[in-house]
Amino acid sequence: MVFRPAGLLSLVFLVLMLNCSSQKEVASINWCDQQLRPELTSLKEIETSHPWFKVYAVGENVYAIAEPYNFQEVISYLILGSESALLFDSGMGLDSISAVVKELTILPVTVINSHTHYDHVGGNHEFDRVLAMQTDYTLGWSKNGWSHQQVKQEVASDAFCLARLPNTDTSGYYIKPFVISEFIEEGNIIDLGNRKIEVIAVPGHTPDAVALLDRKAGYLWTGDTFYEAAIWLFFDGTDLQAYEQSIAKLANLADDLTKVFPAHNKPIAEPVRLIELKNAFAEIKNGSKEGHEQSNSGHPEDVNAMVFEFEHFSFLIRKDFLNSITE
Repeated sequence: MVFRPAGLLSLVFLVLMLNCSSQKEVASINWCDQQLRPELTSLKEIETSHPWFKVYAVGENVYAIAEPYNFQEVISYLILGSESALLFDSGMGLDSISAVVKELTILPVTVINSHTHYDHVGGNHEFDRVLAMQTDYTLGWSKNGWSHQQVKQEVASDAFCLARLPNTDTSGYYIKPFVISEFIEEGNIIDLGNRKIEVIAVPGHTPDAVALLDRKAGYLWTGDTFYEAAIWLFFDGTDLQAYEQSIAKLANLADDLTKVFPAHNKPIAEPVRLIELKNAFAEIKNGSKEGHEQSNSGHPEDVNAMVFEFEHFSFLIRKDFLNSITE
């Protein structure tokens, strides 16, 4: 799940939204007592010295670094080559992801973010080399970070497991600014030695959203453009027309893929889901799929959204955004 700082939703509204899909119900949850998702427990776990993270081998020299003890359930990915490594996203910043990465590899590490929402850039400041899209959206977050006021819901008592981070100062939690080393764009190839990773621009969820493709292995990392839960197309920076074009681009890759690696909840999805995603969005656009309204009367702007539910995922779309694709 993701947020924008202007008009953050309350945690109560977040609970409503998460229940629209396969996301865990978070109301009245003790996140320390939760069972891990079956999709995680079936994977080979790599032990590290940081209990906040759960690390899993999910592909050839690919590690999912999951944070399952916070309601975001965000997943970052470490991709290893013969000469260097790539970290796709850096998580919540609640614990040191760089320390975990150092336990997994001695290779030099470059960071690329799927987008710059706070739950994906929390550890960026720990790394010397960070590549990013050159957009005003990206530059704003890299320069300013995210204040405690903007992210305090992440460390609410019913939002994460404090026992796994007993020394965390919840009153001081924030996302630190980071320095961009170099700008990337559509079609750039990141050469890791014996592995080449292609950058695919997928704006829509945010203006700076990217996916990563390993054509040889048939691996695609989708960030928040796709995952098997409620996909948020809600906050400022969302562009539904751009999103439609981006998911069509990803759906066209599906036949050549072996695995899809999303950024939340479950680390591996079937490539056919990308085709289903494209088709589902088309149903919303042509009016054949009915949604139901979700509103938060406690929000100062009285934010309203429509939820469109499908078998493996759903869309949470701000009502006024829908005009851009249905008129």
